Amino acid sequence: MKKTLIALSISSLLYSSLSVAEQTHVVSINKTAKADEKMLITGNPYNQSTDEVMSTVSIITRLDIDRIQPKSVAELLQTTAGIDIAANGGPGQATSVFVRGTNSTHTLFLVDGVRIDTVTGSGGASVNDIPTYQIERIEVVKGPRAAMYGSDAVGAVIQIFTRDLASGEYQAAVEYGSNNYVLAGVSAGINHGDGATTFSVSKETSDGYDVTNNEFAVDDDDDSYERVNISLKGHQKLSDTLTLNWVGRYDDGDYDYDGNSQWTATAPSQEYKKYLLSTGLNYAENYWSHDINIAQFQEENSRFGDYPAVDKTTRNQLDYAGVYHTSDALSVNFGTQFYQDDYKGSNAAFSGESRDTLSAFAGALYNRDAFVTELSLRYNDVEDTGTETTYNVSLGYNLNDAIFASINYGTGFKAPTLYQLYDSWSGNAQLKLETSQSWEFLLRGDVYGVKADVSYFNIGFDNLLDYDYASAKYDNIADANISGVEVNLSKSINNLNLATNYTYTDTEDKTTGTQLSRRARHKANISASYDWQKVNFMGVYKYQGTRFDANSNGSLAAYNTVDLGVSYQLNDAWKLQVKANNIFDADYETAPGYVTPGAEYFLQVSFNNL
Repeated sequence: MKKTLIALSISSLLYSSLSVAEQTHVVSINKTAKADEKMLITGNPYNQSTDEVMSTVSIITRLDIDRIQPKSVAELLQTTAGIDIAANGGPGQATSVFVRGTNSTHTLFLVDGVRIDTVTGSGGASVNDIPTYQIERIEVVKGPRAAMYGSDAVGAVIQIFTRDLASGEYQAAVEYGSNNYVLAGVSAGINHGDGATTFSVSKETSDGYDVTNNEFAVDDDDDSYERVNISLKGHQKLSDTLTLNWVGRYDDGDYDYDGNSQWTATAPSQEYKKYLLSTGLNYAENYWSHDINIAQFQEENSRFGDYPAVDKTTRNQLDYAGVYHTSDALSVNFGTQFYQDDYKGSNAAFSGESRDTLSAFAGALYNRDAFVTELSLRYNDVEDTGTETTYNVSLGYNLNDAIFASINYGTGFKAPTLYQLYDSWSGNAQLKLETSQSWEFLLRGDVYGVKADVSYFNIGFDNLLDYDYASAKYDNIADANISGVEVNLSKSINNLNLATNYTYTDTEDKTTGTQLSRRARHKANISASYDWQKVNFMGVYKYQGTRFDANSNGSLAAYNTVDLGVSYQLNDAWKLQVKANNIFDADYETAPGYVTPGAEYFLQVSFNNL
């Protein structure tokens, strides 16, 4: 996940909602998400819907996932405005997610409330190993969120919620497709007194394809992948006011990849194992709500080939959040978060190193008549690196019953990883926190049945962490600025749903005066979905403009792709789905030297009682 990679905006989903929020913790995730698909959880302690919050948010529901039929989280997110993807090949390969022109390491990923970014390399999170079959919902909260989440929440916070089925509900599916792709999965909900737990198991395999276009003999093979995923999620009501929640998941997989170098002697591959455990208590009575949560995320990667290595990272996390509704107009929230990062592995320079991060935050929401304002403040203490106070201020006003306007300003920061600090070759123990300032102006409305939002955003960076080729070490050497406009339009006409969006992004590396690498200035998307009796038809057109690439000192060409899908409800339980990606077999690259899959076709049969 190189810092130089990124991009900005892209498509909106046929059914994605838009808006914003401010703060998150693992509250009653299970109940809220199922109760109201427009209720925002991520970054929002005040029980607001997406129509009431003041920044841009996209919610991807289970219905969206079923209709789009994505083969990876990255493919699913690519249909959301403001997000771009750079991949070293297909779904099984290393993939970076970029939001609004910021680096992949500037987006904080959460799975059911737990941070999953790594402290190796330059940071970031790997999400392609989470199968879309096990996902209930994804929330994308754009803009600076460091006042709510601390480090990494600069461009966005993206939270993935796993399946949440009621007692007696179940779903099973099998799928086959191009490159000998096979998926088998099952999810079921069971009850236990005044509570329920959802169990999900799935397995994916693919023979893959040759992900590089070079002529090196060692790379001239198909790059396969395999992954097995187990997930459970539940809650138990202990009393009228107290609820116990828990989440657990295990991800195990491997994939082949190409060295893409004439010096590679042995074809490389990688195996990974990931564990996530979380449990918490929610207390809610009258005007008060309290949440306390403890979690652990562990990731172990084993690399094979010319440079074998093992990296094992562990994060222990403890959160407390409280909310008090003082009146109909005023609500306040407050809390604290502690997490500890630990690394053990082949890199002897910092194997055994750990780092504590402690934060305290507070915020308030005032909503009276047509006027809304919100303030959030957070103090962050990153061990042996520094302290940073971040804040967000949001002002909103309902111009009339149909149009809402808001302006948001916030600061953010990113802490260097343990690798950037302590690696014997490129580490620099003197690294400082990189900081950012961001603001957004948003207009959102519903006029004559057309849902629309237009946003202008501007992000400035100071002391960006980057690799200094002169000293061969990481340093705070770069400043940058990003600005852009997102336009999203959608309308439903009887059984026809239409959506389109366009994003313009202007980026500048202030050190060199050039555009930031792999950011398209122009991107657009058009989506359509039509329901006819028991049949649903869907199509997505995507356009990405040319991008400057710093590694090759050249350009990546613009491209267009079209995806089509059909689903047929055979009866109340059985459904047949067919998906065709990139039907015109467009030849394009999102990273130089790495080939995209081309045209692909998939057939799925599912059985459920949902």
